[in-house]
Amino acid sequence: MKKFSFYGMNERTNKEQILAKVRNAVMSKDENIFSDVNLQNDTWKPFTEEDGSEFTFIDRFKKNDGIFIYFENDSNFIDALKQYITENEWKPLFCTSRRIKELMQNHNAEIEFCDDFTTRPKDTVCITDCECMIAQTGSIVVSDRCAGSVETFALADTLLVYAKPSQFVNGMKDALGFIREKYGKMPVTTTIISGPSRSIEFDNQFVLGAQGIKQIALFLVDEDI
Repeated sequence: MKKFSFYGMNERTNKEQILAKVRNAVMSKDENIFSDVNLQNDTWKPFTEEDGSEFTFIDRFKKNDGIFIYFENDSNFIDALKQYITENEWKPLFCTSRRIKELMQNHNAEIEFCDDFTTRPKDTVCITDCECMIAQTGSIVVSDRCAGSVETFALADTLLVYAKPSQFVNGMKDALGFIREKYGKMPVTTTIISGPSRSIEFDNQFVLGAQGIKQIALFLVDEDI
């Protein structure tokens, strides 16, 4: 599967420059990419008070081989999405998210989506919104409630995720509380995605996307004023 292009993307590169350090994920056979994360520590804090959870998330999400793109508003996001669809020949683009479909309708985006996964091609591209983003691990939380169908994130080769800054949470415990407060109880299916899938080949080398998601991109769109 080819790496999709984000030519002409509206990315706020200056935000990346103020990160203390964007580390590359270098994995050995027995290495745990979250070895420095204590999931039992309720007093976990971002790298610095000045950076905040959003910058911690960006750092870890990129370390997990995710693609991060920032947009100032929904109009810029939709314009860019149209361009990406054309450049990467994302036809069909699968979506079962009510939030995404309503967003496109409200902006007269005229983007056609497919929700019949029995017709999906070899390389399936899906777009969805998410429940929240966990800074502690650089992970994205999705569920059947927000995505509309588990197929959207279970069958995607390329997964595109739409999110707002208000959806950042610090840790795993915060994510669970965030979702319970939203729905009153946990959705039937909740999945935490920490980058493309990883598997080990016969030569003990890690391979990205051999089984599951091959590429994941987060579209972070600023809050409406």
